[in-house]
Amino acid sequence: MRCAAALLAAVVLQLGGVGGGTAHAFNLASVAEDRLLEFVRQVGVRVDSAVEAVKDVASQGAPSPDAAEGRELIAEVCEVVESSFSDARGAGFDREAWQKLKEKALARPLRDRSAAYGVIRELLAELRDPYSRFVTPGEFASMLKYDVSGVGLNLGTAEEFANKTGQPLPEGREAGSAAGGEGVWVVGLIRGLAGDVAGLQQGDQLLELDGQRLEGQSPFAVASLLQGQDEAEEGQGLGLQAAAVRKFDGSEQEVTLQRPLRVLQSPASSRLDSGPNGEKVGVIRLASFNARAQRDTLAAVHRLQAAGASRLVLDLRDNRGGLVSEGIEVARLFLDDGALVVRTEGKAKASAAPITAPGPAATTAPLVVLVNDHTASASEIVAGALRDNCRAVLAGKRTYGKGLIQSVYELSDGSGLVLTVGKYVTPSGTDIDREGLQPDFRSQPSGEAVERALQACRLQRAVSAPALAEQQQPQQQQAGTS
Repeated sequence: MRCAAALLAAVVLQLGGVGGGTAHAFNLASVAEDRLLEFVRQVGVRVDSAVEAVKDVASQGAPSPDAAEGRELIAEVCEVVESSFSDARGAGFDREAWQKLKEKALARPLRDRSAAYGVIRELLAELRDPYSRFVTPGEFASMLKYDVSGVGLNLGTAEEFANKTGQPLPEGREAGSAAGGEGVWVVGLIRGLAGDVAGLQQGDQLLELDGQRLEGQSPFAVASLLQGQDEAEEGQGLGLQAAAVRKFDGSEQEVTLQRPLRVLQSPASSRLDSGPNGEKVGVIRLASFNARAQRDTLAAVHRLQAAGASRLVLDLRDNRGGLVSEGIEVARLFLDDGALVVRTEGKAKASAAPITAPGPAATTAPLVVLVNDHTASASEIVAGALRDNCRAVLAGKRTYGKGLIQSVYELSDGSGLVLTVGKYVTPSGTDIDREGLQPDFRSQPSGEAVERALQACRLQRAVSAPALAEQQQPQQQQAGTS
């Protein structure tokens, strides 16, 4: 029954995205996804409950030794939900009702850990959020295999380390301190992969890679440096990389990482077109945001401009998203220093920290971003950032409207919890989720039309900037005191 329901959802969602560019069709597609995902989950919860009831009868409810651990796991999930869940779509999450459900769940007799998993799924179904879900230890292990660094490291700034782990940094290297700075820290690592084998540990700070100091480098940039060779590069070296590390206790040491062979396909392709006046237009098609998106997009920009392109087109049609961090980095390629990329709202701790571009932009060429009703998630973040900063115009159909933020939590028994903790908002305040982005043009505009639209955007931005800054100031003060 569950498999049939999942198949139904997949088929209807595929059809739901086809329906023209009207706002009505767009809203139906987005709402249909929510309802179908919720339907599938509710069916799954009922199936789990029925199976557990049969097992209880067969075993006469005899508890196993790990029943107590199952109860502790339920309490752990409840604690994460209460501290981090955001009802970003206003489904009506009632915290008082949740507390009553929690008390009943913890009072229920549990036969074994499998029964605890069923109770957790029932509790999460009460959130009425189709994207928040429980994953078993096996499923969670599979999720961890998607490794951006290539060596099994989850890297972050000092602030991200403190927020994500709940651990204080060593004295003198606190987040935001002169000694701590931003830095690049090991937030987590995957057991058995190169980082773990080399002896790296959570809380280590990376100082140097192959003789290159890392001051001023973002965690994302360092992860890109760590990624393995392409197949074409195989045989050019041993794939070994030396890294200078400051350990959590303040001591420094050097480790050697075995870089893997990278088999991840590039999501970017490019071509050079001719414009109506003989001008050269560089087109970059970005199919998704995987760990190569930023690097390969930058390479395409350089290649096209070297070939004489005076204008650029970034084609995000049918790009359903991927790694949000990659989307942010792609947007930063086209933005000047200090430009706001995206804002977050909700329970996410990152909500107080604006995400900006370090600058300078990789190119100042006029830019058109092509979108349609399958442009979603990270793609919408990129499109919104470039338009709101008057860096690009959008052409095509209204985007899909998927702007929720999910965080993944590892639980004590190796299982996981995927939880909605907020939503993304464009720099000018457009709620990406559900609303999507309405393009400026229905089809790709001429170079002259692009210039006029960008000039008008800059003028409007200059007029509204003081009012916008005044509006955002109380929000920033409130975020800083929360």
